[in-house]
Amino acid sequence: MIPEFPPKNIGFENFCLFGYLTEQLGLDLKGLVTESTFGKNDYVYRPATSNNAIYEIVDGAVKLGSYSDCGEEYVYDVLHRCDFFGNLKYLNGQFFEFSKALIGTRIRTYPLSFFKKVIVEHPPIAEWFISYIVKRWCVSEKKLGKIKENDTCKKISFLRSYLDVRVKDAEGSEFLLYDLLTQKDLGDLIGATRQTIAKGLKKEAV
Repeated sequence: MIPEFPPKNIGFENFCLFGYLTEQLGLDLKGLVTESTFGKNDYVYRPATSNNAIYEIVDGAVKLGSYSDCGEEYVYDVLHRCDFFGNLKYLNGQFFEFSKALIGTRIRTYPLSFFKKVIVEHPPIAEWFISYIVKRWCVSEKKLGKIKENDTCKKISFLRSYLDVRVKDAEGSEFLLYDLLTQKDLGDLIGATRQTIAKGLKKEAV
């Protein structure tokens, strides 16, 4: 039996942190948790940003990445609705990530101190968060394994499967996540150059 990919968090498929906080715990989050909309290619944050928040994608999609030694951006993850991202600040300042909206994206922002507090104080939230982090870890390991593949077409096939997700932007228009990425983005995700991806796509089309 081939494991499902991307994996699902059994028991937490429909978990909504905001809903749990407001409905189950009855917390009033007005003025504490905020929502913002970012246009296509807008940065949510860059490394130089003083950031004390964790972000949840309500609608849309973002790509996460960092910088090469020569300052060039590269992408290492793509997230969409219900995904969380940001700097948990456990790495002693060794965090140089950028996040950029792939389409019009609505994002919910949680203060970092509040986010950590509710995880520690509420076991159901802690269990969900651990499950979510393990899923992201699993996805990263799978992508790392694909980097070792010699067959570019197999790498591209993996990306098509992984990114075969319909996403809606902040206005409700629908997109295929795979189609939102450039050839360079796709190459970054599987350790290939843009030129290698282009050749692989041409080979697939033959």
